[in-house]
Amino acid sequence: MINNYLIFFIGSLLNSKRQIELELLRIIVQNQRIDELILNQLDCSKLAQALELVKSRPTAGSLASYDELDFTESYRFVQIFRHLNETVIGNEPFPGQMLSPKKERVTLPDNIYELLVQYYNNAYDGKFVTIAGAVSETSTEDLTIVLPYVNQYGHIRIGSEIFGATIAPRYMRNSHILAKFIQSDETTNIFPGEVQYYFEHSLDLSIGTVMHHLAFVKWHIPAPDQQTRFHCKSSVEEELCNIELWKDEFYKIDRDSIIPVHNIYSRFVPSEFIVGVRKLKKYMAIIPINRQFHL
Repeated sequence: MINNYLIFFIGSLLNSKRQIELELLRIIVQNQRIDELILNQLDCSKLAQALELVKSRPTAGSLASYDELDFTESYRFVQIFRHLNETVIGNEPFPGQMLSPKKERVTLPDNIYELLVQYYNNAYDGKFVTIAGAVSETSTEDLTIVLPYVNQYGHIRIGSEIFGATIAPRYMRNSHILAKFIQSDETTNIFPGEVQYYFEHSLDLSIGTVMHHLAFVKWHIPAPDQQTRFHCKSSVEEELCNIELWKDEFYKIDRDSIIPVHNIYSRFVPSEFIVGVRKLKKYMAIIPINRQFHL
């Protein structure tokens, strides 16, 4: 318990940007003294009873989610999110779970079904087709037929953070997400969107049946220029701008509307924002909630 407290305290001090050497030294000396006293008094029944009062207890509240996380699984998820090792497909493990409301074996609408097939064609080396597409093929060799059936979910937990979707009114306010993407020039960028629903989809591959954890998202359209988008930037620090302005409108759905849940970065709060003096224009302010699990 002492070590856990010390780690937490060190993290807090580092974030506070204080001179912490003397404070850390005092804590280390104090903890060393406590350890010596405990070692010398292990046969004392009163000390044993007292230690019962201060031993670690199970975490309560939202942080309890982390108690169930395997370190290897969590570390791999962070590495995947940062795109250090591989392309994210959606079949990778993640430290969380899909949550109700759940609808099993939902048939995707034709347009979303076509997008899912496009998603797999981009994600894998192979040729994926719809059921109708397989009928029109002269040869079915090396074809993988994608079925339109999914398990649909209203919200998801990643770490201790809950992300909602518009199909679940109770969690709709948590449906506003920021997601991370690799651009064509190998840089990364963050885009705001609104999750319509999460879903699991199984795909029969040569290695067996593989489950994918995906999200169907509508993406917001950015402001027309950089000056408007970063209207709230600090005049002192040009690069500092936590709040961005985007249009309260969506792109047409396309292949990018389907993403692995691993791309989700954090949630944001949308707010109306008016720009201009004479000619007023209305935008949506993207206010991030700074509780990113994957940092």
